[in-house]
Amino acid sequence: MDIAITIDELLLWDGTPMPRGYTAHTVMDGLLDALAQHDVAGVYAFAHTAPVADDPALRAVLERWCEAGHHLGNHTHCHANLNWLNADRYCDDIRVAEGIIGDLVDQAPVKYFRHAMDMSGRSEAKRGAVEERLRDDGYTTAPITAWFGDFAWTAPYARALDAGDQDAVSLLRTSYVEAAVGQLQAHAEAARRMFGGDLPYIWLIHGTAPAQDLLGEILRRFAEEGARFVTLDEAMKHPVHRAFPPVSGKFANHLQRYALAVGDSVAQPPADLMMQVLTAALPAGENPMAIYDDIIGRMVARAGGTLDWSWE
Repeated sequence: MDIAITIDELLLWDGTPMPRGYTAHTVMDGLLDALAQHDVAGVYAFAHTAPVADDPALRAVLERWCEAGHHLGNHTHCHANLNWLNADRYCDDIRVAEGIIGDLVDQAPVKYFRHAMDMSGRSEAKRGAVEERLRDDGYTTAPITAWFGDFAWTAPYARALDAGDQDAVSLLRTSYVEAAVGQLQAHAEAARRMFGGDLPYIWLIHGTAPAQDLLGEILRRFAEEGARFVTLDEAMKHPVHRAFPPVSGKFANHLQRYALAVGDSVAQPPADLMMQVLTAALPAGENPMAIYDDIIGRMVARAGGTLDWSWE
């Protein structure tokens, strides 16, 4: 199968924990090394720009990405999804990001935008209004057709490394790679049922500490499974990526929304495994989702939106 690697959040969301010794710069080192080792060139990353507004020195991370021969796309400023804002406010947020990284986005062969969380709202009319504004500003929307919920490993990985809990670190590293491989297969199986064959999948990983350490292993496993790495521009030639499935308020990617529309689904990792991941190295009595709920709350507050969210 063909896979276009894409990366969201080279600069992570406000409130995201990082293990000691890991920074946006070390994550960049790991990502660039992994991509180079597997001859994956011209990768698009999608970066919300609030971290640069808070610390302008972080723009150097995004500049380094482009200097390495990769590309940058717009991913809004606050990382607020379209369920939380009206169309005008959402488009204003996109244009704030344009003002911060527009010169870097313009260096890419195609000017891409990706919705925060790949969520494009509950209303066809609102999504349409945003798409018209995006087209007027020269953007093409780049969806996601394979992911593995990799953000779920972020907080447990930081806890385990900082605590020196090697059993938890081993569990998290192994499950992270296996989930990446297993979820790519699950998305491919769903696509074959719906469309009669493989797509050139647009795959997502975030710029996190686990990605710094394990992207290379994931790419190796993908190659062993017969994957051919292609550019986003090539993947976007497939009509599934150019069309829009019916809107849904659910936390679902582009392919999953097609599945929802026809009563199908993408098989998820086992619930007991995900609970092991979320609770790895967790202090007694703590809620494993509290850190992620806090991150979501910060996004909503910064964007001035109204929370409309469920993890289901």
